[in-house]
Amino acid sequence: MTTTMISDKVYSLTHSEKTLTTAFAASPTSSPGHLATTLYEEHHKKPVASGGYLETFMGVLQSGNANETHQILSQEPTLADLDSAAECGDFGSRPSDLFLKIYCNVLATLETNPWAGVVSPPLLGSRGVVNLSIISVIPDIIQHHYDCIVHAESEVFLATNFWQASKSASKICDALVELSRRAMNRGKKVVVKMIYDRANLKMLTESHIVVDDAEMASDDVKLPKRSDMPGLEFELVNFHQPIFGTFHCKFLIVDHKMALLNSNNIQDRPNVEMMIHLEGPIVDSLYDTALISWFRPMHPPLPLLGSRYRLPQGGYKFGMDNEYATTRNLDGSQGAELFAKKLEQEAGGKSDGGGDEGRKRQITSLGSPDSGVPFISGSYQTITEHLNAGDQPDTHASIPYELPASSADEYTPHILHASHGECPMALVNRAPNGKPGNPASSLHNTQDAAWLAGLKYAQRKVFIQTPTFNAVPVVDGVLNAVRRGVECTLYIDVGFNDGGEALPGQGGTNEEVTKKMFAQLTVEEKENLKIYWYTGKDQMKPINASVQKRNCHVKLMVIDDSVGIVGNGNQDTQSWYHSQEVNVMIDNPKVCQEWLDGIRRNQNTHLHELQKDGVYRDEDGNPLTDSSGVGSGFRGVVKGIQGSIARVRGKGGF
Repeated sequence: MTTTMISDKVYSLTHSEKTLTTAFAASPTSSPGHLATTLYEEHHKKPVASGGYLETFMGVLQSGNANETHQILSQEPTLADLDSAAECGDFGSRPSDLFLKIYCNVLATLETNPWAGVVSPPLLGSRGVVNLSIISVIPDIIQHHYDCIVHAESEVFLATNFWQASKSASKICDALVELSRRAMNRGKKVVVKMIYDRANLKMLTESHIVVDDAEMASDDVKLPKRSDMPGLEFELVNFHQPIFGTFHCKFLIVDHKMALLNSNNIQDRPNVEMMIHLEGPIVDSLYDTALISWFRPMHPPLPLLGSRYRLPQGGYKFGMDNEYATTRNLDGSQGAELFAKKLEQEAGGKSDGGGDEGRKRQITSLGSPDSGVPFISGSYQTITEHLNAGDQPDTHASIPYELPASSADEYTPHILHASHGECPMALVNRAPNGKPGNPASSLHNTQDAAWLAGLKYAQRKVFIQTPTFNAVPVVDGVLNAVRRGVECTLYIDVGFNDGGEALPGQGGTNEEVTKKMFAQLTVEEKENLKIYWYTGKDQMKPINASVQKRNCHVKLMVIDDSVGIVGNGNQDTQSWYHSQEVNVMIDNPKVCQEWLDGIRRNQNTHLHELQKDGVYRDEDGNPLTDSSGVGSGFRGVVKGIQGSIARVRGKGGF
């Protein structure tokens, strides 16, 4: 069948019986990367290189060209296109028209390259549920990683952009050692694969390097010795595509049962981040992406290669009924009450006084609810204490804590999503591009196509939160949407990674970009563009990210309150043109609203809008005085080079 946007070739690709996962399961001693070179060879324009891993990887994930990228967005999907797109994914039910319009553009990227989405085409469109989201500091997200890892029975796949010896890394190390102990007690080893990006000169000839014991034990890494993890079959790969092709992915898959997709690396940073816990067939899609990213043969292979995602017995579980939930997921007054009930249950149904009063005394023994101290992550602590857990112990609140008007306004970093059925999802990723420069062909991938289409097909509003905002395509996309009457709201950081963003070709700092954007709009159009500097929940005004106190690293786009795109991708030049990233697009208004509510509850960003000249001024009319001082010109280039070096070392804004 042929439609305007979805060719017979793309339709057949998404309906193929072949995936990388099934091919690797049939030949587990092979390299998944080399298997990928022949899996859809009838659709490649030219033979894939047969050299080393770097050459082969670049061959498999070849880009399209500028004309093809332009053609994708030049056409408006017809009803026939939407009908065809609905058949090109394992959605379970027909997605919304908005989701399908975006998905049409995503599918079009497969025309030139079946691997444009860094996933086997039959697994591009899928379905699943979001059980939990965390919008909080890194320790909260790493704690959930720990809780999931130690539950593993067969296998774990952990991917992060940067791994750095730190409190966060130590927590993961503790999880691996504890998992090993449990595996030894069961008498069955667990296979663990880990991949990170620590750029190395060896990568000029080999992009995927097996990490040896010496590097694992180095001061910068400090992973446990393999001898300290006797219950694990542990293998680690260091992956980077020179020069700029960063492996920017951050996800975890456990036992082919669940996946975590998050914005943070495994290191200590003063950032608020975002993580989502996924279950459903979408886990198969992430699993496939993990294999193509690993690329090398596995020693040993993952034991669950031949399995597919299976629905949990009794169906999906939400809230505290989920097997991965812990008391650390409990926040606010509802969390306090649930925690009291747990204490009562653990005491055999007995409390120290019985009834509500007894439960209240049990809670009070842990803290002071009557003093207005929030209940966060299983204990009472102030919001400042909680935010300072993200590696910023000396930051003080600049506004006093006030009891919220209702539970809907409580600070709740853990979002226990309301029970919902499977919803349509799509994995929208991009492959790494190491070559210098920002050619239009580098936009030929499912991630960039989804973002651009979301901006194009929005009818009412678009919300974006990102630490950096300067890539030309997204700036133009927002401006075009604003001119069409779409309200675009941007939550971005003042001063985040200014050094790196000031380099030529990187788009400029957030302060520079926002001023230029407003300067291109009419007075009427400016009303549709609402830009805010990120502000911590305990702060009265934004703090420049360069001082490393209250930063935000969340990466989220929500279109018309109903379609959300979340994952690893920033809205900067590096993410749009170079880094490998993983994102999921979700078609569920309820989940999107819960995300937006969580963003509002856990930040004060919505109180700090820039004025229509692109400058932030406080209530007395004073602009921020703590600028990083980085901008265009020679000084900016020097600062930018320093920032880029820090970034590669994991000390910058990735």
